[in-house]
Amino acid sequence: MKPPENWNELCEALNKLFGIEVDLNGVLFLVGIRERGLVFQPFTKEEKLNLINLGSCTLFQEMGLVNLCGEGNDGWPIFHQNAVATQIPEELKIKTLQDCAIRYFRKVFEDQE
Repeated sequence: MKPPENWNELCEALNKLFGIEVDLNGVLFLVGIRERGLVFQPFTKEEKLNLINLGSCTLFQEMGLVNLCGEGNDGWPIFHQNAVATQIPEELKIKTLQDCAIRYFRKVFEDQE
């Protein structure tokens, strides 16, 4: 599959790959699944929220907005939000997540070629 060049291409590629309509939360959910080494399957609402959060933290870590601090007793990574992250407006956070997701999935698609 061709690596995505922009947000719309990424969403279209993931739509085709998984047969579902994805938005930002859907992309974050897929990042979380991949980071946990899981497969696409039914999850509880709490599991979905945890996977979306993991996806967000994984992408924000690339930008230095969060740092990985370790692992909890349940094996899930623990992140600490940097002070600057609280100062960023929500619309900029969304754009940052989209840009990081494009880079993340470019690497994924390139590794699969």
